[in-house]
Amino acid sequence: MEQSLASADDAERPLEGPSLEGPSLDGPSLEAGQRLGEWVLEAPLGRGAFAAVWRARHAALEGRRVALKVPHDPAFAARLHREGRLLEKVSGPQVVGVVGLDPDHDPPYLVMELVEGESLRDRLEREARLEPAEARRILLEIARGLALAHAAGVIHRDLKPANVLLDQAGGVRVADFGLGRLNEAATQELLASGSLRTQEGTIVGTLRYMAPEQRDPQGEVDARADLYALGVILFELLTGEAPCGGEVVSDVRPELDPAWDDLYRELCARREKRLESAAAAIDRLERVGVEPVGPDPVEAGAARSVAVPAGLFARWLAFSIDALPFVLLALGPLRAGRGLPALLAFLLYDLAATVAFGRTAGKFFCGLRVVNREGGRVEGARAFQREALRLLSLASLGLGYLPALIPGLRAFHDTWADTQVVHD
Repeated sequence: MEQSLASADDAERPLEGPSLEGPSLDGPSLEAGQRLGEWVLEAPLGRGAFAAVWRARHAALEGRRVALKVPHDPAFAARLHREGRLLEKVSGPQVVGVVGLDPDHDPPYLVMELVEGESLRDRLEREARLEPAEARRILLEIARGLALAHAAGVIHRDLKPANVLLDQAGGVRVADFGLGRLNEAATQELLASGSLRTQEGTIVGTLRYMAPEQRDPQGEVDARADLYALGVILFELLTGEAPCGGEVVSDVRPELDPAWDDLYRELCARREKRLESAAAAIDRLERVGVEPVGPDPVEAGAARSVAVPAGLFARWLAFSIDALPFVLLALGPLRAGRGLPALLAFLLYDLAATVAFGRTAGKFFCGLRVVNREGGRVEGARAFQREALRLLSLASLGLGYLPALIPGLRAFHDTWADTQVVHD
């Protein structure tokens, strides 16, 4: 699949103020085989808020293909010209480069490198969320692309998964600087040449990824706005969800390195507390862990013990310790009519302790624990099933425990309930 340079995702439609009013968005009539300058249109790749993007080939050099961006209305030619001038200042392996520009053609067009692959939004829709190592790799490449742009004085202002392209070799490219702007120094340089006109008091961007200062028409926007968007993308890559309120990555995936939470907070903080540069983001990303921090130590201990089933002697000793108080209750001086209540009380105690703690008092003293097949705590329904089957084992004079005499085998009730008693 060849990926466009403009998003057609209505859920991420860029926001803009006055400039969207007036000109028609129907666009010029374009069709395959039509020639624009030295390029011949082949197929549409996508349609964004301001322009359509086509795959095109060179009229003379058959093997050369590009992405051609054509605005919906000639009134947007100035925007296209600005985007071309912005991208002319940015070059590198993490940025989609500009090949050519003809703002005076009818219709005007911008020629961009063609990236064969998919957008990061496409991948998220396909995979929901990414593993930490892959998420870190992609985020590092995005941050390096931002570093290239920021070093050239260019602020993207609309960074989002739809504007990040993944080529077939796994490369990551930041695309679509249509809403970008220059920092003050670079703006003055282009203004002196008469090549750029600016418009103040306009909100631009995509709401989900916009930094707080970017939502304020009078807010001061600098390169840190792109870092805020990078933080939102970080959350999405790791969780498959958009951030909500004050939650952090570990609220959705508690097994991840806590450093992910710290980095997310630093990227999505208010401007004065945000990471100061893309280089700082790269440094943090290179040091964040990608291996799971691991489950609860008690649960992990149980999981490691699954391969070491408890012996029959240890199990009967634990059972004797647990049963002793109830036997004394049933056989005491006032034993008349207490046998059945004592048995029921024992079963309820055993069931409650197994569900709540994974062990009874007797198993605790003998260093044993009841676990499921994965080595985790036994849930209520399975624990109840185990106790019912265990009652049958006891009613059959303990014959159900006989398989546990053979190393590697489990008692019948553990086999049927898919549980196991292991050394702690």
